Amino acid sequence: MLNGQIQLRPLDWLRQPALQLALAGGLFWLCFLHLTLHYGLEAFVKRYPLTDFGRADNWSKASLIDFLVSIFGAFLIYITAWQIVSRHGSDRRLIWIVAGVGLLAALTLLFMYPITATDLFDYVFHSRILVHYGQNPLVVSPDAFKGDRFLRTVTWTSQPTPYGALWLVLTVPGSLLAGDNLILNLYLMKGLVILSYLGATGLIWAILKHFNPSHRLAGTLLFAWNPLVLFETAGNGHNDMLMMFFALLAVYLLVREQWAWVLPTVIAAMLVKYVVAILFLPFLVYCWKAQDGRRSRLRFLLKTGGLCILLVLLAARFYVPLPKGLLSETDFYSLLAVPSLLFNLVTNAVGHQTAKTITVVTSLAIYLPLYALGLRRFAGAPHLRRLIGLNTWLVTAYLVIACMQFQPWFVVWPIALGIWADDSLGRRLLLVFTATALLSYAANFFWIWNIHRWQHVHVNLMFVALLFLPLLLVVVHTWLGTVRINHLKAAEILTKP
Repeated sequence: MLNGQIQLRPLDWLRQPALQLALAGGLFWLCFLHLTLHYGLEAFVKRYPLTDFGRADNWSKASLIDFLVSIFGAFLIYITAWQIVSRHGSDRRLIWIVAGVGLLAALTLLFMYPITATDLFDYVFHSRILVHYGQNPLVVSPDAFKGDRFLRTVTWTSQPTPYGALWLVLTVPGSLLAGDNLILNLYLMKGLVILSYLGATGLIWAILKHFNPSHRLAGTLLFAWNPLVLFETAGNGHNDMLMMFFALLAVYLLVREQWAWVLPTVIAAMLVKYVVAILFLPFLVYCWKAQDGRRSRLRFLLKTGGLCILLVLLAARFYVPLPKGLLSETDFYSLLAVPSLLFNLVTNAVGHQTAKTITVVTSLAIYLPLYALGLRRFAGAPHLRRLIGLNTWLVTAYLVIACMQFQPWFVVWPIALGIWADDSLGRRLLLVFTATALLSYAANFFWIWNIHRWQHVHVNLMFVALLFLPLLLVVVHTWLGTVRINHLKAAEILTKP
């Protein structure tokens, strides 16, 4: 103390949560800035029709290490930032840092080439089919336009789009504005996805204001700074975030008790990607149970039914005949999927088509009873916290048990649905799932390095073990911990006089 004033030592400033979070945010942003500078979108588009970071660097160990350091550096900083915010959630200065870093990271990744997936180029061409050729991308494949110079950037040339009509409609303004400028098309397509990410972040913030205010800042950071979400959304430009924006909007409408609009919003999500139909029944049950009496329920059904029918009718012009791209996609079995492991194990013994039948039947036989059980238990006591947990569980279980086309960016679905909820087990699972999804890109290198020795079943087994085995270990560890606690409580009761 000097002249009655307290002197702060230099290191005391580092104990300020705002400074700690700002430093973490700066380092977090630098990880993505490095990837963007190393894999600039414009430079890579000019050099390659299609590539990824492994192929571009000839699958070198240096490129693998560089990616791992960048992406897992961001992941470790993300965990550190969450711990800072968890301890100081009431500090309002942290709100602006969380929002600012999320926005800055997303805008930085706007300029990164999609280094682990090229779906972005397919989106551009599908929109081009609708806008510039006046054809229906749900039934017309890109290879129908042989003279188009964009065609060399399309991966799935013989497959119409597997996505919904609403996604196509929302891409129209960007395609009209960009015209024949491929780079501008890519930027505007990624911009649409980034807007979805920002909207989803805002919805989570708004939901937590009503649902769990004390966890509001920490929950929002868990989503907004999630490296997989940023990498796959702003970096790779996947449209999954638009689907999850509508799913989160449905949750927000529940919070605001706007019952009639909830199911139409779920249908809007389905019209981006169909898989979110998994969530329709949980939302329906919640809305139905929330109505007070028979007359209120009838009024709810009439209002929401009318809105749903109107939305379906508006989209119906795209679906005659049925979308061929979706049917084509169901015939694709990813080497990262758990069901594919069964397919690869039995296909030599029973044949390709029979193996697919066995795989589908087995997966559904496991998943559907679990779905029904979860829905039944939820219907007995519907609550918003339980709905969020059920939605996250149903989607995660689908990815593990029944998804034949699993890809790492699909993990964004359960992250968006539930990582922000104050559920310790769910949070641990989704953090582990984030890490394994990111690590799966590194596993590609080992596949390529052993491509002449490994068969499909070996590759499939590697990915399944890497992606899903850690989730099982988390569940088993949590269960054993619960059993131990229950035993200790029982022993304590028995030893009381």
